[in-house]
Amino acid sequence: MSYFVYFLLYSFIGFILETLYSIVTKGFFIWKKCFLFNLLCPVYGFGALAIILSTRYIREYKFLTIFVGGIVATIVEYVVHYVYEEILGVSIWDYSDVPYNVNGRICLTFTFFWFILSGILVYWIHPYIEKNLTSIPKSLFLSVLIFVGIDAIISVFLYKKFGNKNAVNINWLITNFRHKIG
Repeated sequence: MSYFVYFLLYSFIGFILETLYSIVTKGFFIWKKCFLFNLLCPVYGFGALAIILSTRYIREYKFLTIFVGGIVATIVEYVVHYVYEEILGVSIWDYSDVPYNVNGRICLTFTFFWFILSGILVYWIHPYIEKNLTSIPKSLFLSVLIFVGIDAIISVFLYKKFGNKNAVNINWLITNFRHKIG
């Protein structure tokens, strides 16, 4: 149960980071989520779990922890992008125009950010969350699991149907649906 909660929390934190990044770099809000209803970016959830698990026994070596965390998160980013693109038919992000990219899925610039985020996660954020996880009511777990599961199924269906990263944006769906009937 705790890993599912970690996944949700870190996916939500990732959504916040992506939103702030779009505001800072583009000057306006870009809706960056990967589910129809949940405000989650799964790449951050999977990346955080991979960082936590891969650095569990090396935390006393800070440089090594940050290095391993950044590399593991970059691998997760590549795999998640591959799944979105090859299985769901959508490309959520594209680094093709960024120097030192691999198939537009990962790039050196964001690997650098993964290094920073892995250090922050391992040494500050996760210890705090791990310590306070017990305050989350267990009865809430099943409800959230069902809601996220249903949302994931609907989101996968929409990605497969439309082949567009905007397929989980309600405004885009309404506009697209109107054009289909009109």
